[in-house]
Amino acid sequence: MWRPGCDLDPAAPCLVPPVPVRPLPPSLTAVLAALAFLCPRAVVAQTAALPSPAESALDRIIPTQYGAPLSAPPPTWDPYAPQAAQVFPTGPAPTTWAPAQAPSALGGQPGYPGYSTAAPSLTPTQGTAGSPSMFPPGYPAQNSTFQQTMRLYQGARGSWAYLFGSGQGTNVGVNELDTTATFAVPFFHSSPVNLNHAPLLITPGFGLQLWDGPQTTSTMLADLPPNTYDVFIDTAWNPQLTPIWGAELGIRVGIYTNWDVLVWDSWRLMGRAIGTVKLTPTMTGKFGVVYLDRNLVKLLPALGITWTPDANSRYDIFFPAPKAAKRLTALGRHSVWGFLAGEYGGGAWTFRRQTGQISPFDYNDVRISLGTEFVPQTPTGLAGSFEVGYVFARQLFFVDGPPQYQNLDDTLMLRLGLAY
Repeated sequence: MWRPGCDLDPAAPCLVPPVPVRPLPPSLTAVLAALAFLCPRAVVAQTAALPSPAESALDRIIPTQYGAPLSAPPPTWDPYAPQAAQVFPTGPAPTTWAPAQAPSALGGQPGYPGYSTAAPSLTPTQGTAGSPSMFPPGYPAQNSTFQQTMRLYQGARGSWAYLFGSGQGTNVGVNELDTTATFAVPFFHSSPVNLNHAPLLITPGFGLQLWDGPQTTSTMLADLPPNTYDVFIDTAWNPQLTPIWGAELGIRVGIYTNWDVLVWDSWRLMGRAIGTVKLTPTMTGKFGVVYLDRNLVKLLPALGITWTPDANSRYDIFFPAPKAAKRLTALGRHSVWGFLAGEYGGGAWTFRRQTGQISPFDYNDVRISLGTEFVPQTPTGLAGSFEVGYVFARQLFFVDGPPQYQNLDDTLMLRLGLAY
């Protein structure tokens, strides 16, 4: 061993005997070897035992039995792709579309502003019969555009209804035709109060009514024009404000007249404001108002629940448009549904009476119908409906009379509808 300082004193010996090293006791050597062998396994065990992060508020509201709770975005997160499949993972991509849900009770009839008149099955439901889903079928039943990439053109719809009548006395017949097209544009797309990215639905529409009766005499002046027209534009927005609370909002503005006259009363502004609350994953409560802007009836309350217990049934226990629908069978790539529905029908228009006086008038009725409809099981396709109904509580109301009130005979109704 080299001794320090030997280069300063050549006379000093530079080599010194080595210091003896005492070996470790055999027991201590065995302990150190065991620790070196077990150390990596101990570290791994500690890492795996770390507690999981605290669950979010949404995880507590929606139990995990309906699927995996919300978590951080996956590594493949794409902000421009359809969001639902990324936020609500549903397992492997389905190879077939899920059966389409029944359309809602308010399916775009002219008397109920704010509801899309596009085909109800433009968007498939979440998941399939064999794949897991965060929500059971039918949840959420509204705002299904959350599940697809935004498309400007949503669909077109047309319908024809015939109320039987001879035109004699108060037995009034009516032909009703209407057609609409629905477009969707982003609206507060990334807002924290629009969790479902609900678009603004814009629906221009046109309607025609052909009147047969009532019979007019010198003592009964309850006359009607041979035809009246509707030209309107409808807007609707159905955001999900929180995981529990949502809204269904709509405004419609249009001209309702027989085109012989165009006065201020020919313009009508209608709307709806309905709040929704998720009572259970398959049941939604609704409460609000529908503004009809008729001369006799201005405002109606809107109250009830929508219940979708499974993918084969939907119940809108809801005033003013209740509806119960049940899937009957499958026909090719379409699902066939049967339904029982009710609605408050009619409208308001202006016309020039036989006396030359310009008069606004209402036609009001209550309709109960039994029908069937077929909806595609793919994102787009042809949908249609056929129904037979009974129409009662029919009434004409003339603002400027006489007569101010005219009750009409009950009658039957046929109605056909097509949408694509």
